[in-house]
Amino acid sequence: MKTCDNTSVGIVITDHQGRFLMFDRATFPPGTAPAAGHIDDHGTVEDAARAEVEEELGLTVTGLTHVTGCWRGNQCRRLAGARGTGHDWTIYQATVTGDLTPSARETKNVRWITPDALQELADRTVAYAKGRITDAEFEAAPGIEPVWMQWLADVAAIHIGPDDLLRVDQLTR
Repeated sequence: MKTCDNTSVGIVITDHQGRFLMFDRATFPPGTAPAAGHIDDHGTVEDAARAEVEEELGLTVTGLTHVTGCWRGNQCRRLAGARGTGHDWTIYQATVTGDLTPSARETKNVRWITPDALQELADRTVAYAKGRITDAEFEAAPGIEPVWMQWLADVAAIHIGPDDLLRVDQLTR
């Protein structure tokens, strides 16, 4: 099993209608999220962002704007890295071109989501964090991947109160 490099990049992609390009993760952790991945040997953080969009969605990044990021203690499917469990995240807004050709290994149910539908998925994640949805129910019909709730709130894509955000953050550990 690979060891985590403790660095991750996430890429928020929207279209001209204001919809978000999202998918259900085909691998741990469960949830609906934009493209993301470890920096690994991709080179720079920007190189990793471009590579992850290409690997997961088959699209070419034509522009990147840094929007948020910080250290988060979220688990991944790899062995804990030198800094323990967690990742130093860098989140970008991206413009893309090309034909959507999602990776069957990494993605399921790739779709453009309206802001209202994105908020509904966020509300489902809050319900999961409050114990109103079981693990099996969340995996079968996921809300937003818990680590992404902070990033989507940071870019004002979703609305979540601070108490609920703290509760959701506990799911990432």
